[in-house]
Amino acid sequence: MIYWIWLTQIPFIGPVTARYLIKELGDAEKIYQADYKTLSKMSGLSARQRESIIRNHSLEKAKRIMDDCQNKNISILCWNDEHYPLRAREPADAPPMLYYKGNIKKMDQTVGIVGARRCSQEAKQKTVFLASEYAKTQTAVVSGMAKGIDSYAHTACLNSGGYTIAILGNGLDICYPSEHHKLMKCIEEKGLLLSEYPPGTLPSRYTFPRRNRLISSWSDQLIIIQAGKGSGALITAEYSRKYGRKVEMKVEI
Repeated sequence: MIYWIWLTQIPFIGPVTARYLIKELGDAEKIYQADYKTLSKMSGLSARQRESIIRNHSLEKAKRIMDDCQNKNISILCWNDEHYPLRAREPADAPPMLYYKGNIKKMDQTVGIVGARRCSQEAKQKTVFLASEYAKTQTAVVSGMAKGIDSYAHTACLNSGGYTIAILGNGLDICYPSEHHKLMKCIEEKGLLLSEYPPGTLPSRYTFPRRNRLISSWSDQLIIIQAGKGSGALITAEYSRKYGRKVEMKVEI
């Protein structure tokens, strides 16, 4: 695990490059063991990326993150783990490693449900109905634990005895928004909390769009329930179309 954490913390090495390195060398430990000569022969690396790998050849930060995860009951899911769903591994920018809390179950079908934080009563009712129905058919409900539509989808799924996945734009030791502490705990107990960010990572304008792409990649289809221009829900829809997933708009804003 320590080498996978190390790989994700190297500056200028994003998911696409990390995946290239894994494909060429086998796994994260072999990447760590690679010398400059080996890296120089790899055409998919820029000079800056090669230098970054060599300069950051230390496991100290990775060990601190690992210790933090152990202290906070956070588990790690690596790209080569059989529990990493194929649907989520298919996109070229799939993270080589994710942090999680809860239980990873076999998911034959998944649906993402996202939408406005401030929504109409009609939108709320539609969300609750859809999430409940999907829960009854054993379809996992994926969302981002935000206010509004996201939280209604998670809650309705749980109330109907279903399995829900919350993908966060921050470390799993942080509850955002803070008023969703109870919901977050319920998801941890009955579903799955996911993040590509290590403990202590605060939510930001950068992390949320990255989070949205994971909602898309973990979902076989995406349902948008109210979304304003430039909203996170529409960003999620763009990723879903990019990944070849079906996108439906149920309630217009």
